[in-house]
Amino acid sequence: MLAEYNLYDNFNPNIMEQKKEQVSSGIVVPSGYDIPKARGVLIDFECFQTGFEYTSKATLTTNAEVGDIVELLTTEDNSLAISPNTKISNKLSVWYIITTIDETNKATLQNYFWYMIEGGSFPTKQIIGTAQQAWSIIAGTSRKQLMHWEQMANWDETNITLKFNMKADTVEIKKLAKDLFSRLQLEPITFSYNLQGTKRPGLQQGLLTDEWKRQRKITMIDDNSDPAIEKVVVAERSNYNYAKVFIKVPNTDHYPTNSIDYTINNSGDLVKMSNYTGNGLDLPEQRIIKTLFYDEVPTDSQIKSEIAQDSILSKIYFNNNPLYPLQVNDLVKVWYKGTEYNGHIADRCFTSSRIDRLTFMEGNRG
Repeated sequence: MLAEYNLYDNFNPNIMEQKKEQVSSGIVVPSGYDIPKARGVLIDFECFQTGFEYTSKATLTTNAEVGDIVELLTTEDNSLAISPNTKISNKLSVWYIITTIDETNKATLQNYFWYMIEGGSFPTKQIIGTAQQAWSIIAGTSRKQLMHWEQMANWDETNITLKFNMKADTVEIKKLAKDLFSRLQLEPITFSYNLQGTKRPGLQQGLLTDEWKRQRKITMIDDNSDPAIEKVVVAERSNYNYAKVFIKVPNTDHYPTNSIDYTINNSGDLVKMSNYTGNGLDLPEQRIIKTLFYDEVPTDSQIKSEIAQDSILSKIYFNNNPLYPLQVNDLVKVWYKGTEYNGHIADRCFTSSRIDRLTFMEGNRG
């Protein structure tokens, strides 16, 4: 299988942010990107659509340099719902930056979005409110490594309140993004769209799917799908079973002298020790303490997550079924060998061997 690509010079925001044009509404906005400097064919390639986990590899048939932008072209429809009653339709293309390239033109490609947000951090105290607000922090236009035009999101999907109770003063944008997307079960899509009506389109970053209200799809896989299952520890909690919690006094930088203590009983329930009236036989045989500091009052689930057993989810790689194809960001119930897994399609891999391979990540929203 061969795949065509467009090749562009680096989308350098130092230059491209200065290129402006006035649109029909009268406002001045950044111009779109220039036409490609070359078109070629990818050979011997393994290219991931979202790249949340892996970088991609491909051999190019045109001269290229580190920092050049590669647009992988497909003939597939890329319908995206941008409102309950509005869809936009483009051909699916996937955007990368070349991070290494050798003398044979074999290149390492990193997905545009993940490279764009690298190096950024944000004050944790300002990460409050809905998932939409967190998305605006992650994908906002301020100071990216690559040019950023606009971002979109399904406001029904992102209008949920998430509490990021982080202990450090700042958090890396990349870490915040991975946490957000995992909890939303949505991966960011980079696509070309002329949102502002400029002479040329810009790139949009979207938390969007082909339907406004996602319906969970059901699929069954067997050995013909060549599945590979990995267990992923999403919350590694060591062997702690007792929490001493200190919550910062409001409007100060001080913590109280005394902690609020919690443990886990034999049924897996969180127990606040000041309310406990039992004989202790339903509590851990040995107390292993973890001390926690919070700026705001944590939820019970947050405290429980720190002293419960490791939280382990399944990640399944399998070949897409051409008779019932799935796509990135589909909510899916997967049946495999009598076991049910609920989650979403987090990535898709295009290969020169024509194998269309999916990454399913188990999990729940929220």
